[in-house]
Amino acid sequence: MLLNVGRPGRLGALIGICAATVVAAAVVAQPPAQAQARVPWAQVGPGWVLAQYAGGAQSTHATTLYLISPGGTKYTMATWPASKTNPPGMIAWSGDKTRALLYGQGPGRVEQLNLTTGKLSRFTLAGQASAIGYTYPDGLNILGVRESGGQWTLARYSLTGALTKVLSRGRFASTGLYSGNGTELAVPAATGLTLVSNAGPVIRQLPVPGTNPSNGCTPARWWNSETILAYCIAKSSTLARLWLVPAGGGKPTALTPVRKPASHDLGDFDAWRLSSGLYLQSAGACGSLEINKQASNGSLTAVSVPGAPGTQNVIMTADGPRLLIAVQNSCAGGASLLWFNPGNRAEQWLLRGPAGGFLIAVAYNSAENAPRL
Repeated sequence: MLLNVGRPGRLGALIGICAATVVAAAVVAQPPAQAQARVPWAQVGPGWVLAQYAGGAQSTHATTLYLISPGGTKYTMATWPASKTNPPGMIAWSGDKTRALLYGQGPGRVEQLNLTTGKLSRFTLAGQASAIGYTYPDGLNILGVRESGGQWTLARYSLTGALTKVLSRGRFASTGLYSGNGTELAVPAATGLTLVSNAGPVIRQLPVPGTNPSNGCTPARWWNSETILAYCIAKSSTLARLWLVPAGGGKPTALTPVRKPASHDLGDFDAWRLSSGLYLQSAGACGSLEINKQASNGSLTAVSVPGAPGTQNVIMTADGPRLLIAVQNSCAGGASLLWFNPGNRAEQWLLRGPAGGFLIAVAYNSAENAPRL
């Protein structure tokens, strides 16, 4: 089982990524003795990954939380014993490096693991809101959402669960992606995006031309400090395309064309520009996920990953010329994690699981922000 919960509001709901729901239970994490002391915390940053992993069914295999360096060194942060009930699944990793946010037992319940001390705290978000991530840049608050009558409320909560500030309300306000400095968020809207201040007020509306108001636009991540990458569905299509939307209110630019239903690419949801080209996260047939390389004229070349011929290849982030890819062969297949350089096709496997494995991975401070190129 592969869960991409480290990227709130992205692929899962729209394209049916194979994943079972994490049901949190009273399974207690066991921090290893002295593990935190061995981590070179001053070096932790871009290229590091926090991964929750079981090499088989969780009923028969322990689940381990690893901190993994760019070179592949693994540090064990916590372990949950094999159990018929699932351990709490990871939601996010704080930008100050020190904390992991996990689902708790029951509505609104969350758990926070201090990675430097192994201390675990449990609390409930006010109104039984669902946690979707930490605030940026350091994770001093929790971002959460509540739904009632088809309307969403996006808000900040304290690290003990108290409501701090309502940020946005509406039919599309089911997620929000922070800018790198944490001063503003991009929020989905019917005909584009809404830029919201972390202090609460709406800064401006960011319309995207031709967007179908029934489907709207969703931010994928911040392309750079001034531009938001968003996927939108046009009035003339049912397939998502990517737009670069200036946060300052300038004219958006289409990054990908409207795909034809006959294409193997059934919609584009994210993109990374590397030295070897522009790479897309796209939907494929039957709910699959694929990686494509787009030429300057908009044409596509499918990108295969050696050793990962599965139907669910999820790009987590990029670092230099490499893509971090979470792999699942099928809904019942094993889950793995690797760095892949599409320019020279070099691979570096971080976790390689047999059938029935479990994986949640969060790259350091990169889910909403463009890689440094």
